[in-house]
Amino acid sequence: MKQKVLNRRNFIRLALLGGIGAGAAYIQHQTAQVGLLNFLRWSIRGQLERFKPAAIVGLAAVDDYETIASSIAELWKLAEMPDLSGKSILVKPNLLDEVENRLATTHPKVVGAVLDVLIEQGVKQVIVADGSAFQRDTASVARRCGLLQELDSRGIPFFDINYEELVPVRLGEGWIRNADTLWLPRRVTEADYIVSLPKLKTHHWAGVTLSLKNLLGLIPGSRYGWPKNIIHMNGINPTIIGLYEALPQVLALVDGIIGMQGNGPLAGSPVQHGLLAAGSDPLAVDIICAQLMGFSIDAIPHLAGGAAAGIGQAQRIETRGVPVAQLQRHYQPAPQE
Repeated sequence: MKQKVLNRRNFIRLALLGGIGAGAAYIQHQTAQVGLLNFLRWSIRGQLERFKPAAIVGLAAVDDYETIASSIAELWKLAEMPDLSGKSILVKPNLLDEVENRLATTHPKVVGAVLDVLIEQGVKQVIVADGSAFQRDTASVARRCGLLQELDSRGIPFFDINYEELVPVRLGEGWIRNADTLWLPRRVTEADYIVSLPKLKTHHWAGVTLSLKNLLGLIPGSRYGWPKNIIHMNGINPTIIGLYEALPQVLALVDGIIGMQGNGPLAGSPVQHGLLAAGSDPLAVDIICAQLMGFSIDAIPHLAGGAAAGIGQAQRIETRGVPVAQLQRHYQPAPQE
């Protein structure tokens, strides 16, 4: 069953009217240091997105983590994810740190179920990788949250992105100031696709952690320090967009079965949300998820800026599966720091 975005199109339309306006203001501020050409390029590209096909975001209602395997397989098809047979895939969960109730990390059952989908499709290679901002040894986080057990049972390797061999990737659009290259792990650059598997939660700097924000774990601490200092010197929101544009194609699946509200990304309180969301356009997935958390797009600068700059589809989004009204919640925002 096809369901257009909240209350047909009205919800997203109203949110994006404010969000794209806020995004344009954000881009104008961002480009004050990188020139008019980038501002014009991003603005034109953002306007051209309205003429492109709608992005599809699949939504599922799931009560617990023990019965999600079939739900994720069905959601993957519902979202019309691309055929990944013969492709090299890097799966990127959210392994910030292991805290009580696993609120800060993607649940290992979600990662395992996604791996089963990829294996069933006949991918050429699949690995799981992340680089924690706070823990020097990301594998210890993966072990304590139960992820390594899921990987071992499937024969899938885990890599700590913080310590991988690095290669330079050229940056072309000025999101990351004073840099024309970004050093990224070779395993990241050689993947055909990256599957971003975030935990749905609030974040005191970025507003929310969703599939785009989750990608920051791919920045190597061995090169940029902890907690990934380039992010904070450049600003977290433009770094999210600049990194996304430097990566291979990203697919998104959001673990919102139990979300986090309030003092995220580590010390918030649980929300029994029952949400899984997936799509091949991370910006569209994140816009829908942020709205389902009760946040307007203009409150999330990297989403507003990404929409205005046209890094993905923001003006035409079609949801499929469970009606959005059934999944609407109102999260307490993170305190600003």
